[in-house]
Amino acid sequence: MSTHSSAWKPFGLALKAYEEGNRDAYLNVITEDGESSPMKIDLFFRSEEELPEIELKALELCKGKTLDIGAGAGSHALALQEQGKEVFAIDVSKEAAELMRKRGLKRVAQIDFLSLKEEQQFDTLLFLMNGIGIAGTLGQLPNYLKQAKRLCRKNGQIILDSSDPAYFDAKQQSITKMGSVNYQLSFKTETGKPYDWLYLGFEKLAEEALKVGLKAELLLQEEDGSYLARLLEI
Repeated sequence: MSTHSSAWKPFGLALKAYEEGNRDAYLNVITEDGESSPMKIDLFFRSEEELPEIELKALELCKGKTLDIGAGAGSHALALQEQGKEVFAIDVSKEAAELMRKRGLKRVAQIDFLSLKEEQQFDTLLFLMNGIGIAGTLGQLPNYLKQAKRLCRKNGQIILDSSDPAYFDAKQQSITKMGSVNYQLSFKTETGKPYDWLYLGFEKLAEEALKVGLKAELLLQEEDGSYLARLLEI
C-alpha cells in the first residue's frame, strides 16, 4: 500500500517543476493493467475561486485547529490560512512540504498520517481530493479511521470526500478490487513504487466508521458518485 514517500516522489517532483515555471507539467498515472493517463499538475494549484463545490463546502465547514492530510501543493491549507483559520498541513512528499513552506504556509510537516502522535489534537481533520484514499484498502481503513478519531479533540470532526466505485464505468470497475485501485506515478525519468488507493461509497464508509465508534453524515452528493461526508464521534 502505502503512503510511503517513494511512491509519491514523482508527484513531488512534478509539483516542484510546476512551481519553477513548467506550467505544462503533468504526471503519468499508470494502472495495474498497464494503461497510462496524464494528470495536469495545475489541478493542485487552483485558487479558492477555482475549487469545486465539494471542496468549497469542506473548507467552509472547517473549524478550530485544522489538520490538512495529504496537502500536496497546499492550496486548501492556504485558503484556510488566508481566512484566518489555524491550519497544519502534512504530506509524505519532501518536495511537497518544501513547496508549501515556500508558498507561505506557516505550519507544515513531511510526515505520514499514521505517524502523528495522539498528543497532537485537532478540531477538524481534512481529507480532500479523495484523501481518505490513502488508506489503500478496505482492510486498512479501520487503522486510518481509528487514528483520525484519536487525533480529534472532543466535539471534533473528520471531513472527507470520496467517489463511489459503483458509478465507475465498466473498465474502471474491472480493475477495482473491493474499492481499491493500484496506481503507479511517473514524472519524466522518475517512477514511484506502486500503491493502492481506496474508493468507497457513502454507505460503506458509514458502515466502517460505525465499527470504530464514528457516525457518518452525508453533506453533499454529486451525480457522478462523488460525495462529501463528515464523521463525528458517537
